[in-house]
Amino acid sequence: MTDEIKRTLRVAAVQVISKNGMITENLKHATGFIEEAAARGAKLILLPEFMPTGYIFSKEIWNGGEAKEGLTVKWIKEISKRLGVWLGTSFLEAEGEDFYNTFILANPEGKEDGRVRKQKHAAGETYFVKGETGPHIINTRLGKIGVGICYETQWAFLLKDMYLQSVDLMLQPHCAPRLTVNKITSEKTVEVLKVALEKRPLIYADMLGVPVIFSNHSGKWSSPMPGMPFLKQDTHFDGLSAIVDSNGTLKARLGSEEGIIVEDVILDPAVKKKESPVTYGRWAIPAHGTWPKLFIEAIGSIWYQFNRDRKLRAREISLMR
Repeated sequence: MTDEIKRTLRVAAVQVISKNGMITENLKHATGFIEEAAARGAKLILLPEFMPTGYIFSKEIWNGGEAKEGLTVKWIKEISKRLGVWLGTSFLEAEGEDFYNTFILANPEGKEDGRVRKQKHAAGETYFVKGETGPHIINTRLGKIGVGICYETQWAFLLKDMYLQSVDLMLQPHCAPRLTVNKITSEKTVEVLKVALEKRPLIYADMLGVPVIFSNHSGKWSSPMPGMPFLKQDTHFDGLSAIVDSNGTLKARLGSEEGIIVEDVILDPAVKKKESPVTYGRWAIPAHGTWPKLFIEAIGSIWYQFNRDRKLRAREISLMR
């Protein structure tokens, strides 16, 4: 998309339940929602983070790992070509001795427009997935698409990069469950975090002057917190998938249930913000309850680095065809 062109684009956010490690079942389940979105005219469809993989803080997550051209990649290319849409989600990619949270966007010809690997992982994720510094931009015929995968959208580096790269639209795939009240997480903090999740796509649209598509999971969630068993989570996903237009207008939002939203948004270079976005130190938005999480992330990264099982399993999967 050139700097002179203003466009209307019909987009969709899909919010579904994903079962841990059940890749084939999850892909099949999501297909009907994608078909409905395409039937309603959506040309760009966003699925949640880790939609094929599920979300679990244990070694079992590695059983949901896939090779670079594995089941999810083949599926997303086939679906995008059959329906003539751009389609994106993230999956657990094994390469060499490592696992990555990789977002892939396929185009209407069934080809890959690009990939983005998650750089910043939250809390227990760092025990099982490696972060990678790299581009968070995918160039497409629609324009320059920015990708922020869940926790990354809280960080200032991402918001600043979206501004400096002058993205035309932003995708925010999430896998964000509601925290439970426990010894270090108060009821007030839980509610504050939910409100922050609701506001996130609105803040980005307002700061950048571009449309934002936000997609989260639905359903129940239960998982232990590595190294801190008293923080076992037994809760649910709030959902809250949303579509926000370039002028900051909330076009549609889901609750916690499964479903899709389809709306027209405007890609208009004239409304992109000229001022650099305001940030809060390392954070893109005011952060709450961060220090326990940052401690867990640091310990998790060390545990991951020296884990022999991870190396063997990733190598095994990455060699699959």
